[in-house]
Amino acid sequence: MEDAMVTGRMPLQKKAAGNAILRDAGMNASQAINRMYSKLIEDHSASFLESGDDLHEDEPTRWAMAASFIDSLLIPLDFHISDMSDIDAKMDRLRSKGLV
Repeated sequence: MEDAMVTGRMPLQKKAAGNAILRDAGMNASQAINRMYSKLIEDHSASFLESGDDLHEDEPTRWAMAASFIDSLLIPLDFHISDMSDIDAKMDRLRSKGLV
């Protein structure tokens, strides 16, 4: 399948903050965007992206919706994280990307 580039504009501080969170999760922006598009296609809906106007929802409901969205993005791991050192986990990520 041929790749295509997706571009978007946002404030630099927002990009830096988001990239830091993704980096901590072992992901990059391309991987996160790919997951978002997969969710859009799977659900045939962008409703999980709609926010801001949901202020009528109580805070616990908003947190539950956010947790549900995050859980939908997680990819099951084929190893137990606590069994790996930080270096082993980083090497595994590099291997999975064909970099080692």
